Amino acid sequence: MNLFAVIPERFFSVLASPLKQDYAAILFRIYDQYQLTTFGMEREVVIDLILDYIEQKDGFFEQALADEVWEESFDTPAGPRERAAFILRKLEATGWVVSEVYSNYVQYISLPDYAIKILDVLDKVRRHRQVEYQGYVYATYTLLHSEEADRQGNLALEKAYEQTEQLINGLKSLNHNIKRYIERVLAEKEPREILKIHFKDYMEEIIDRSYHRLKTSDNVSRYRPKIVARLNQWYNDAAWVDRTAGLEVQRERFPDLPTARQEIYRRIDYIRQAYIGLDDLLDEIDRRNARYANASFQQLKYILNSSKDVEGQLMEILKLLAELRVQEGVRPDDYLPEELNHLFSLFTQGFLDRESLYTGREAARQHQPREVQELEEIDPERRRERLRSFRQQLERRMTREKINGWVMEKLAGRKEICARELGIEDVEEFIKLIYATAYGRSRQVGYRVHREGRSRVSCAGGRFEFRDLRFERK
Repeated sequence: MNLFAVIPERFFSVLASPLKQDYAAILFRIYDQYQLTTFGMEREVVIDLILDYIEQKDGFFEQALADEVWEESFDTPAGPRERAAFILRKLEATGWVVSEVYSNYVQYISLPDYAIKILDVLDKVRRHRQVEYQGYVYATYTLLHSEEADRQGNLALEKAYEQTEQLINGLKSLNHNIKRYIERVLAEKEPREILKIHFKDYMEEIIDRSYHRLKTSDNVSRYRPKIVARLNQWYNDAAWVDRTAGLEVQRERFPDLPTARQEIYRRIDYIRQAYIGLDDLLDEIDRRNARYANASFQQLKYILNSSKDVEGQLMEILKLLAELRVQEGVRPDDYLPEELNHLFSLFTQGFLDRESLYTGREAARQHQPREVQELEEIDPERRRERLRSFRQQLERRMTREKINGWVMEKLAGRKEICARELGIEDVEEFIKLIYATAYGRSRQVGYRVHREGRSRVSCAGGRFEFRDLRFERK
């Protein structure tokens, strides 16, 4: 079916107009309010929502809106309420809202089904709502292993298929978002902005919200073996497939049994292959995350490199040439002047030959085992000394259990404690604070760490400075 047989042709015009940001804000206000209603909103209520937005804007918006009203209707609204009514009529004309008169003779405004779906997607985009990967995997596992799965396998398989699609699309989006950050950091020229992108934007949006969860609490491999085993069982059970295909035909989803049976096998294959091949996608995400870290480091190193060695001097020359080309209005893709061409002999190497600078790997050497000799007797005193040294090393290790006990001891029955109250007086205590912060994400400790809005404090006469974190008992 043609897309614009469902969506009006002028549907996206409001999001392409000069006032697109304002129209989007108004649509989100209507969408948020519409979710709180059962049937719809009275027309006057919607106009009041739009009027409230107009009154919060400055004179530039009112003038721009008045110009748009004049261009479309050759009329000048008398006041803000008339302008709000114009916006509502425009949203109605473009298909974002529909009006209906109920039996009580009151006109109501509602959102059509396609507008609700599009606004829901746009709302998730603007809020940077992250995917809970473990939720999709857990939902798939629950659907396939529920008591009703054998009796209503068509519904269980259909919903598991949808959850798997959302999981794969979410992982692909995460992979693309990392690529987007690589492009951002390579395009940035200010060290301060690169550090902000790396330690704030990337850490909050990618590491904290997605990548860290993907490797810990949202690890998608937890239920994978049981999901694949269940799918293999269904795939090899011809009776179950025939029964499920019959249910799909009864629901009038497919015209006949062979078509329904083919679709069932296709869905099982898709889910099974998605989980079997999940490691390749996860490995690509790991590689791209490492590539981003390297790109941000290299870009920062390039900008801050002011050394006097050959590399630093070449960078200074390249920066000067770039500035001169910009001042002269030369485009970046234009060739260098002839007098500068001889300075560079850069070209693309597409193959390897004997003159290549590439250093090949050395062939594996044949292992020559040595003759086993009888071990010498170890002096008992030396053995005791080595064991005592080994125990001391174990005692100094900052294990999760040791750090958890240290924090629990500091809490001493309290619900929460701040870092400044831990009594950090020496290096060992300071190292314990660092480990306690790192282990705060683990589910095997009895506390959690809150970092939001915590100021910096110092202890031990200014020897140690750290953020005043809050440790809360679970």
